[in-house]
Amino acid sequence: MVVVVVDGIRCRALLDAGAGSSYVSANLVERLNKRPTHVEHKQIEMMLCFTIQKVLSYKVKAASVDGKFEMTAKVNKVDTGVLLTVSNPRYEERIDKYPHLKRVVMEDNDRKSELPINLVLGAGEYSRIKTETKPRLGKPSEPIAELTTLGWAMVSSGKKPGLSNVYLTRSSAAGYEQLGSGERVWRIHRAARPK
Repeated sequence: MVVVVVDGIRCRALLDAGAGSSYVSANLVERLNKRPTHVEHKQIEMMLCFTIQKVLSYKVKAASVDGKFEMTAKVNKVDTGVLLTVSNPRYEERIDKYPHLKRVVMEDNDRKSELPINLVLGAGEYSRIKTETKPRLGKPSEPIAELTTLGWAMVSSGKKPGLSNVYLTRSSAAGYEQLGSGERVWRIHRAARPK
């Protein structure tokens, strides 16, 4: 997770190196007051069914908070207020606790218990923001910090029982539905199915 400035609006972005596309929440699209640059209909396959949905794509400029880096990204709109929420990682506490994280500067000092994510940057964008700076590694169960051109990001090592590989995010059915693919897709499929 990194804090970015998207066309002048500061928000949180989740870096997902496993995602084939990048996504933006309906709330952020509304605040950006943009028109889609591309509209297409895609077949979405699930375990037992498929549906066809209209996908609206937008071009956005994502910049680092310090303004030293900016890139244009194509993002697909997801019809939900926020893409997902994450438990507050309390970065300051983590940086103080782990010596290998000294000099890591996280741009997110929010105190709320849950933090909204309005942008997911997929593999294509992730490859564009990687730097050659070596990640900050500690002991096997300690967090890892990675410097990107958008700022520092922190991830779990995945070695401690009970931690997922995506640090601090929920990977539940509710999170899946928040990304617009769960129950809503099932209802659309059922409504479109021939009787």
